[in-house]
Amino acid sequence: MRLLAGVAAGLFVYLALGAVIGVSPRWLEQQHNGRRTGARWQDWLNQAGVSVTPVQFVAVSLSAAALVAALILGITGVAPLAAVGGGITLMFPRSMYAKRRRSLTKSRLAAWPDALRDVSAHLRSSMSVHGSLCELGRSGPEPLRPYFNRYAGLAVALDYKSALEVVREDLADPMSDRIIEILLLAFDQGTSVVIDILDELADSSTLDLRLLEEVETSQLETRLEARGATFMPFVVLAILCATTTGYREFYSSPAGWLVVSLGGVMAAVGLVVISRLGQVPAEERILAGGGL
Repeated sequence: MRLLAGVAAGLFVYLALGAVIGVSPRWLEQQHNGRRTGARWQDWLNQAGVSVTPVQFVAVSLSAAALVAALILGITGVAPLAAVGGGITLMFPRSMYAKRRRSLTKSRLAAWPDALRDVSAHLRSSMSVHGSLCELGRSGPEPLRPYFNRYAGLAVALDYKSALEVVREDLADPMSDRIIEILLLAFDQGTSVVIDILDELADSSTLDLRLLEEVETSQLETRLEARGATFMPFVVLAILCATTTGYREFYSSPAGWLVVSLGGVMAAVGLVVISRLGQVPAEERILAGGGL
């Protein structure tokens, strides 16, 4: 017992000194980093509008990949193609959720100019900042209503600024950061200071969204061609292996494994490079309180 008590006391002193000087044990830092990574994944899934946990997401992705790989193997009898098909399927859920997340984010961003004009009109009619934001949850643009309905509920338990900061972290995009920073300023400086700023911000946001839409539209054809060039050779090869014995025998051999593996790696690298080159640079959240 004395030995156990001595070890416990020594561990306590070690952790206490580490907390004082700002140094944590490596195993605690790894555990903390793991929790932060899981929280970021959960935030990403929430922003995509899906009510699943990261573990469920990974499990569904792996199950779908295994099912598709087994199906391709049953049809073609070629294991390398089954592996490629499983790998593509493994990426599909994330791609689908990422597209949905972008769509939801885009709809929220497109709603901000009208929301800003609504808030500006409410402030000109002598309504308070808090009342204007609550009204935004009732009659504002549809994509933003749930967030400001939450603001109205949080404002009952928290102060107005803290409730608005929670909404900022829920929205989690640079445009919302700038706009909410102006609304936070209104709580401190008064409405007369920010009305003209909100009007100018609504106009500039409209122009920014229009430019982004033009860029994405101009890149649509290139993205479709890149994905077609990546996946179509494997689709054609699967058809040939399913219908021709010679193709099936060759691609089931070690040489076939090598050819398909090299082709899969080259296609994946090419797709990543094209995606990176065609990606619109994302603006950083420099005004975020907590950041994701």
